[in-house]
Amino acid sequence: MLKRAFLFLVFSHSILAADGKLPQPLQLIEKQGGEVVDSFDAPSGMTGYIVDFRGNALTVYLSKNKHYLFTGKMLDSTGRDMGKEALEGYISGPQSEKKWQTLLSSNWVLDGSEDAEKVIYTFTDPNCPYCKRFWEDARPWVESGKVQIRHILVGILKADSYGKSAAILSAKDPAEALHQHEASSSRPIRPLESPSEKVRTQLKENHLLMQSLGVSATPAIYYKDKTNAVQLHMGLPPTSQLEQILGSKGD
Repeated sequence: MLKRAFLFLVFSHSILAADGKLPQPLQLIEKQGGEVVDSFDAPSGMTGYIVDFRGNALTVYLSKNKHYLFTGKMLDSTGRDMGKEALEGYISGPQSEKKWQTLLSSNWVLDGSEDAEKVIYTFTDPNCPYCKRFWEDARPWVESGKVQIRHILVGILKADSYGKSAAILSAKDPAEALHQHEASSSRPIRPLESPSEKVRTQLKENHLLMQSLGVSATPAIYYKDKTNAVQLHMGLPPTSQLEQILGSKGD
Protein backbone atom coordinates (compact mmCIF):
# COMPACT_ATOMS: atom_id res chain seq x y z
CA MET A 1 0.00 0.00 0.00
CA LEU A 2 1.34 3.38 -0.97
CA LYS A 3 1.17 5.70 2.02
CA ARG A 4 2.61 8.66 0.14
CA ALA A 5 2.72 8.66 -3.64
CA PHE A 6 3.84 12.22 -4.23
CA LEU A 7 5.33 15.20 -2.47
CA PHE A 8 3.24 18.19 -3.58
CA LEU A 9 4.84 21.60 -3.96
CA VAL A 10 2.83 24.72 -4.79
CA PHE A 11 4.18 27.82 -6.50
CA SER A 12 2.36 31.05 -7.38
CA HIS A 13 5.06 32.74 -9.45
CA SER A 14 5.23 33.10 -13.22
CA ILE A 15 5.77 29.89 -15.16
CA LEU A 16 8.75 30.60 -17.36
CA ALA A 17 11.12 33.50 -16.94
CA ALA A 18 11.63 35.75 -19.92
CA ASP A 19 15.29 34.77 -20.17
CA GLY A 20 14.38 31.13 -20.84
CA LYS A 21 15.35 29.70 -17.43
CA LEU A 22 13.71 26.61 -16.02
CA PRO A 23 10.24 26.99 -14.50
CA GLN A 24 10.53 28.13 -10.90
CA PRO A 25 9.58 24.78 -9.34
CA LEU A 26 12.58 23.28 -11.12
CA GLN A 27 14.76 26.22 -10.13
CA LEU A 28 14.00 25.30 -6.52
CA ILE A 29 15.32 21.81 -7.22
CA GLU A 30 18.59 23.32 -8.45
CA LYS A 31 18.82 25.65 -5.44
CA GLN A 32 18.58 22.58 -3.20
CA GLY A 33 21.57 21.02 -4.95
CA GLY A 34 19.85 18.96 -7.62
CA GLU A 35 20.65 18.99 -11.32
CA VAL A 36 17.85 18.72 -13.89
CA VAL A 37 19.45 16.46 -16.50
CA ASP A 38 16.68 15.30 -18.84
CA SER A 39 12.95 15.46 -19.59
CA PHE A 40 10.36 13.05 -20.95
CA ASP A 41 6.66 13.07 -21.84
CA ALA A 42 4.19 12.22 -19.09
CA PRO A 43 0.38 11.74 -19.03
CA SER A 44 -2.25 14.49 -18.64
CA GLY A 45 -0.11 17.19 -20.18
CA MET A 46 2.57 16.86 -17.52
CA THR A 47 6.30 16.75 -18.20
CA GLY A 48 8.64 14.35 -16.45
CA TYR A 49 12.19 15.27 -15.51
CA ILE A 50 15.21 13.33 -14.31
CA VAL A 51 16.92 15.04 -11.38
CA ASP A 52 20.35 14.09 -10.08
CA PHE A 53 21.11 14.81 -6.41
CA ARG A 54 24.81 14.03 -5.90
CA GLY A 55 24.58 10.81 -7.84
CA ASN A 56 21.11 9.86 -6.63
CA ALA A 57 18.74 10.09 -9.59
CA LEU A 58 14.96 10.41 -9.28
CA THR A 59 11.93 11.47 -11.29
CA VAL A 60 9.85 14.60 -10.80
CA TYR A 61 6.76 15.75 -12.68
CA LEU A 62 5.73 19.29 -13.59
CA SER A 63 2.03 20.06 -14.02
CA LYS A 64 0.67 21.28 -17.35
CA ASN A 65 0.44 24.87 -16.08
CA LYS A 66 3.95 24.55 -14.61
CA HIS A 67 2.80 25.70 -11.16
CA TYR A 68 3.03 22.36 -9.38
CA LEU A 69 5.83 19.87 -8.95
CA PHE A 70 5.38 16.24 -7.89
CA THR A 71 8.36 14.14 -6.83
CA GLY A 72 8.52 10.36 -6.84
CA LYS A 73 6.95 7.68 -8.99
CA MET A 74 3.92 8.20 -11.24
CA LEU A 75 1.96 4.96 -11.59
CA ASP A 76 -0.78 4.18 -14.09
CA SER A 77 -3.86 2.05 -13.33
CA THR A 78 -1.84 -1.15 -13.84
CA GLY A 79 0.94 -0.08 -11.48
CA ARG A 80 3.41 0.70 -14.27
CA ASP A 81 6.00 3.33 -13.37
CA MET A 82 5.73 5.97 -16.10
CA GLY A 83 9.28 7.26 -15.57
CA LYS A 84 11.11 3.97 -15.03
CA GLU A 85 12.48 3.62 -18.56
CA ALA A 86 13.79 7.19 -18.70
CA LEU A 87 15.32 6.94 -15.22
CA GLU A 88 17.04 3.62 -15.91
CA GLY A 89 18.33 4.95 -19.22
CA TYR A 90 19.95 7.89 -17.49
CA ILE A 91 21.46 5.79 -14.69
CA SER A 92 22.98 3.22 -17.04
CA GLY A 93 24.02 5.81 -19.64
CA PRO A 94 24.95 9.45 -19.01
CA GLN A 95 25.15 9.19 -15.22
CA SER A 96 27.44 6.16 -15.35
CA GLU A 97 29.75 7.73 -17.90
CA LYS A 98 29.91 11.03 -15.99
CA LYS A 99 30.71 9.22 -12.74
CA TRP A 100 33.36 7.04 -14.41
CA GLN A 101 35.09 10.03 -15.99
CA THR A 102 35.10 11.80 -12.62
CA LEU A 103 36.77 8.80 -11.00
CA LEU A 104 39.25 8.58 -13.87
CA SER A 105 40.36 12.18 -13.34
CA SER A 106 40.86 11.74 -9.58
CA ASN A 107 44.20 11.27 -7.79
CA TRP A 108 44.52 7.50 -7.63
CA VAL A 109 47.33 5.01 -7.03
CA LEU A 110 47.55 2.00 -9.33
CA ASP A 111 47.44 -1.54 -7.98
CA GLY A 112 48.09 -4.02 -10.77
CA SER A 113 48.93 -3.91 -14.45
CA GLU A 114 48.24 -0.80 -16.49
CA ASP A 115 47.16 -3.14 -19.29
CA ALA A 116 44.53 -4.97 -17.22
CA GLU A 117 41.20 -4.74 -19.01
CA LYS A 118 39.03 -4.65 -15.88
CA VAL A 119 39.26 -1.38 -13.91
CA ILE A 120 38.07 -0.94 -10.33
CA TYR A 121 38.09 2.28 -8.31
CA THR A 122 38.01 2.25 -4.53
CA PHE A 123 38.25 4.91 -1.84
CA THR A 124 40.93 3.65 0.53
CA ASP A 125 42.03 4.79 3.99
CA PRO A 126 45.46 3.42 5.05
CA ASN A 127 44.03 2.59 8.49
CA CYS A 128 40.96 0.78 7.16
CA PRO A 129 41.09 -2.96 8.00
CA TYR A 130 38.38 -3.72 5.44
CA CYS A 131 40.39 -1.94 2.74
CA LYS A 132 43.31 -4.21 3.59
CA ARG A 133 41.04 -7.26 3.44
CA PHE A 134 39.74 -6.23 0.04
CA TRP A 135 43.32 -5.71 -1.14
CA GLU A 136 44.19 -9.22 0.03
CA ASP A 137 41.06 -10.84 -1.42
CA ALA A 138 41.68 -9.22 -4.81
CA ARG A 139 45.24 -10.60 -5.19
CA PRO A 140 44.29 -13.53 -7.49
CA TRP A 141 42.67 -11.14 -9.98
CA VAL A 142 45.33 -8.44 -9.73
CA GLU A 143 48.34 -10.76 -9.87
CA SER A 144 46.91 -12.59 -12.88
CA GLY A 145 46.91 -9.31 -14.80
CA LYS A 146 43.14 -9.36 -15.30
CA VAL A 147 42.23 -6.49 -12.94
CA GLN A 148 43.73 -3.17 -11.99
CA ILE A 149 42.50 -1.43 -8.86
CA ARG A 150 42.84 2.33 -8.65
CA HIS A 151 42.99 3.43 -5.02
CA ILE A 152 41.68 6.93 -4.29
CA LEU A 153 43.43 7.65 -1.01
CA VAL A 154 41.68 9.54 1.78
CA GLY A 155 42.33 10.07 5.47
CA ILE A 156 39.14 9.83 7.51
CA LEU A 157 39.40 7.01 10.06
CA LYS A 158 42.16 7.97 12.47
CA ALA A 159 44.26 10.99 13.33
CA ASP A 160 47.22 9.71 11.31
CA SER A 161 45.20 8.50 8.30
CA TYR A 162 45.81 11.76 6.44
CA GLY A 163 49.56 11.58 7.08
CA LYS A 164 49.74 7.98 5.90
CA SER A 165 47.85 8.76 2.71
CA ALA A 166 50.17 11.72 2.18
CA ALA A 167 53.21 9.48 2.69
CA ILE A 168 52.00 7.04 0.02
CA LEU A 169 51.25 9.81 -2.48
CA SER A 170 54.62 11.44 -1.74
CA ALA A 171 56.64 8.27 -2.24
CA LYS A 172 58.97 7.94 -5.22
CA ASP A 173 56.82 4.98 -6.29
CA PRO A 174 53.32 5.40 -4.77
CA ALA A 175 52.17 2.04 -6.16
CA GLU A 176 55.03 0.23 -4.42
CA ALA A 177 54.47 2.21 -1.20
CA LEU A 178 50.80 1.23 -1.17
CA HIS A 179 51.71 -2.40 -1.88
CA GLN A 180 54.22 -2.53 0.97
CA HIS A 181 51.75 -0.91 3.37
CA GLU A 182 48.89 -3.28 2.57
CA ALA A 183 51.09 -6.39 2.37
CA SER A 184 52.67 -5.88 5.78
CA SER A 185 50.79 -6.21 9.05
CA SER A 186 53.75 -5.29 11.27
CA ARG A 187 55.31 -2.40 9.33
CA PRO A 188 52.64 0.08 8.22
CA ILE A 189 53.77 3.20 6.45
CA ARG A 190 54.81 6.09 8.70
CA PRO A 191 52.63 9.20 8.44
CA LEU A 192 54.11 12.23 6.73
CA GLU A 193 53.84 15.32 8.92
CA SER A 194 54.49 18.02 6.32
CA PRO A 195 53.27 16.97 2.87
CA SER A 196 53.91 19.15 -0.15
CA GLU A 197 51.31 21.56 -1.50
CA LYS A 198 50.76 19.19 -4.43
CA VAL A 199 49.94 16.27 -2.14
CA ARG A 200 47.72 18.38 0.11
CA THR A 201 45.79 19.46 -2.99
CA GLN A 202 45.48 15.85 -4.17
CA LEU A 203 44.08 14.72 -0.84
CA LYS A 204 41.71 17.68 -0.65
CA GLU A 205 40.38 16.86 -4.11
CA ASN A 206 39.93 13.20 -3.15
CA HIS A 207 37.97 14.16 -0.04
CA LEU A 208 35.77 16.57 -2.00
CA LEU A 209 35.12 13.87 -4.60
CA MET A 210 34.14 11.45 -1.86
CA GLN A 211 31.69 13.98 -0.46
CA SER A 212 30.25 14.84 -3.88
CA LEU A 213 29.49 11.16 -4.47
CA GLY A 214 27.75 10.89 -1.11
CA VAL A 215 30.29 8.38 0.23
CA SER A 216 31.27 8.52 3.90
CA ALA A 217 33.09 5.23 4.57
CA THR A 218 35.79 2.98 3.14
CA PRO A 219 36.17 0.91 1.15
CA ALA A 220 33.76 2.38 -1.40
CA ILE A 221 34.22 0.28 -4.52
CA TYR A 222 33.11 1.39 -7.98
CA TYR A 223 32.97 -1.07 -10.86
CA LYS A 224 31.16 -1.61 -14.16
CA ASP A 225 28.62 -4.42 -14.35
CA LYS A 226 27.88 -6.59 -17.39
CA THR A 227 25.72 -3.84 -18.90
CA ASN A 228 28.59 -1.33 -18.52
CA ALA A 229 26.69 0.60 -15.84
CA VAL A 230 28.72 1.90 -12.90
CA GLN A 231 27.87 0.22 -9.61
CA LEU A 232 28.91 1.00 -6.05
CA HIS A 233 29.63 -1.56 -3.34
CA MET A 234 30.06 -0.14 0.15
CA GLY A 235 32.26 -2.01 2.59
CA LEU A 236 34.13 -5.30 2.29
CA PRO A 237 32.55 -7.52 -0.39
CA PRO A 238 31.70 -11.02 0.78
CA THR A 239 33.43 -13.83 -1.07
CA SER A 240 30.21 -14.56 -2.95
CA GLN A 241 30.30 -11.08 -4.55
CA LEU A 242 33.97 -10.88 -5.51
CA GLU A 243 33.39 -12.32 -8.99
CA GLN A 244 30.49 -9.93 -9.50
CA ILE A 245 32.85 -7.02 -8.86
CA LEU A 246 36.17 -8.30 -10.17
CA GLY A 247 34.97 -10.68 -12.88
CA SER A 248 35.19 -14.42 -13.22
CA LYS A 249 38.51 -16.02 -12.37
CA GLY A 250 38.08 -18.21 -15.43
CA ASP A 251 37.68 -15.33 -17.89
